[in-house]
Amino acid sequence: MNPSPRVLIVEDLDFWQEALREVLTEAGYQVSIAPSYVVALETLGRYEFHLAVIDPVLDDTNRRNRDGMRVLQHILDLRPEMRAVVITSSDPHRIRREMEEMCPGIPLLWKDEWDDNGFLSIVSDLLCVKREA
Repeated sequence: MNPSPRVLIVEDLDFWQEALREVLTEAGYQVSIAPSYVVALETLGRYEFHLAVIDPVLDDTNRRNRDGMRVLQHILDLRPEMRAVVITSSDPHRIRREMEEMCPGIPLLWKDEWDDNGFLSIVSDLLCVKREA
């Protein structure tokens, strides 16, 4: 039997860390959390992950922070087989433009339009995992 896919959540806000962990764990995924750029790189160096769920802004007091995007670039450069989903509540026009320039094929979800089932559907599609009804 194959172990369940490993997911890294790169998110600085406690509420979203726990919400994402809960929905992913209940769906059967193994979850680790990295609240910062440094912790994300350390965790990526220690473990193999199938998917990263990344908030591009990892400092809620500085909306120009793009440490999450730096984590995503690290993954694209060093682990191109790893999948990613970006979730944000930041400026939709700016983030969308940055995503289109950096990695146009990666799903981008908005926190203020959150839907657990839609998120899990994207995750299972990216990981080629069949979801139970």
